[in-house]
Amino acid sequence: MSSWKLGSKKSKDTKENGVSRSVTPIPSRPTTPKPPNGADLQNHLRSGMLSIRIFSGRGLSLAPGVQVPDVIQKALNTTPSRRSTSNRESMQRKRNWWLPYIVLEFDNNQVLVDAIGGDLTNPVWNYRADFDVSRTSNIAISAYLRKTAPANSQEDMGNDLLMARVDLTPALDGQHILDLWYNATAGSGSFHLKIDYRPIRNDTLTIDAFDLLKVIGKGSFGKVMQVRKKDTQRVYALKTIRKAHIASRPGEITHILAERTVLALVNNPFIVPLKFSFQNPDKLYLVMSFVNGGELFYHLQREGKFDQDRSRFYAAELLCALEHLHGFNVVYRDLKPENILLDYTGHIALCDFGLCKLNMSETEKTNTFCGTPEYIAPELLESQGYTKTVDWWTLGVLLYEMMTGLPPFYDENVNTMYQRILTDPLNFPQDMPSEARNVMVGLLQRDPARRLGANGGEEIKRHPFFAKYIDWNRLLAKKIQPPFKPSVESVLDVANFDPDFTNEEAQDSVVEDSHLSETVQDQFKGFTYNPANEHLSESVNYGHAMG
Repeated sequence: MSSWKLGSKKSKDTKENGVSRSVTPIPSRPTTPKPPNGADLQNHLRSGMLSIRIFSGRGLSLAPGVQVPDVIQKALNTTPSRRSTSNRESMQRKRNWWLPYIVLEFDNNQVLVDAIGGDLTNPVWNYRADFDVSRTSNIAISAYLRKTAPANSQEDMGNDLLMARVDLTPALDGQHILDLWYNATAGSGSFHLKIDYRPIRNDTLTIDAFDLLKVIGKGSFGKVMQVRKKDTQRVYALKTIRKAHIASRPGEITHILAERTVLALVNNPFIVPLKFSFQNPDKLYLVMSFVNGGELFYHLQREGKFDQDRSRFYAAELLCALEHLHGFNVVYRDLKPENILLDYTGHIALCDFGLCKLNMSETEKTNTFCGTPEYIAPELLESQGYTKTVDWWTLGVLLYEMMTGLPPFYDENVNTMYQRILTDPLNFPQDMPSEARNVMVGLLQRDPARRLGANGGEEIKRHPFFAKYIDWNRLLAKKIQPPFKPSVESVLDVANFDPDFTNEEAQDSVVEDSHLSETVQDQFKGFTYNPANEHLSESVNYGHAMG
């Protein structure tokens, strides 16, 4: 159980619209990449608390030509005296819903804040959010106007109207307090913010630091819960892993430690980040950002396929995530819609690093047969050994599935599908645009040495399918508005998770009679993650992760 998002509405074994998902993981004993030096680590590791108070906005407006939704215009034209009692009760539940709400984000932690007053142009929020800081990251504040009333929100999948957005990079190198108006970097208007950062040397966490809210997934080694950190009130996904369960399986301790190390090092806007990790004598705990906009698989199955612009946007963000992992000599190996989440605003969040292969230099090969049948690259089927280029094959399969609704060589019979992957021509619908067709031909080249991306991710970025439409600097800064926004009520919303899990009582179950030996316990010494001390203890972390 390597992903925190287990238990979402569409599981890996779901069969829908003729597509059956199954996984064939046969993980090898992993190793851990060589650590960067302490200076590189300290470039992004931090430990502290960031408080952001959003007071109000001014001069907000919709883009030229975009009209205020009729349902909001009607609400604005209805005086309080003419509203019915039921309407007044509804307004109490969703106060001022017709005013712009904001999504406040730092390090993939997002908070949805409703306005408490003002008007469409000059809304008032007066809300403070505290964020745990474990690395450098950007602040983003986006103001949206709803397209439907709350009572009708289940009829719409989101796509609320962006009015303004501001992006800024807070100073995290000492205590800072700023109280300023910040002009929008997208849309029009400005926001009044007070930003307060205080460095804190965190003590080791325990489970008592969290309120347990909902179970959102379960697996063979433990479960995943939605939790709230008591001091900052931030909501996270907490994965619990029973030490005895992984200690009984060869290589699993090494694997968990390596996964923790990689997640602590990566710092990419499209990868679900690790916030904390800690342990007790019986369990390991991984604290991740909680992303609740639903799996890409769920949205793809619901809509059948995506248009070219939407498919290109997701592929571009995933390309950045995979390129970042490759920079750490990590091969992902399991790209598919089930391992891709959408956040509040519609950006990608890659998760589930259970099949990652580490220490993969540009020429390094591995032979482990693993992955999802529809996405298996031909070099795996031919037992040739494979390199990082296997991830570009899976990106091509994903792009094809997003644009057509099915993987390119899909067959209900797995053996037949494997034969098709090896020998069948790559066919496209007649209406497939030429640039999309061309980039997929390059990514789905059976010879890894000739595959688009064999010379690195930049080669794919330069392809006209991406280069003519994507500003990569703006994309990495999350300044490009996603083409689709999921319908999510709040950070507490678990509607996109399986009710079989969410209806369970959230509790940290007691482990009886584990009695692990001191030798076994010693293997977990590198697990606890405190960003303030990571540069000091890297040799310990990596030494134990090497096994």
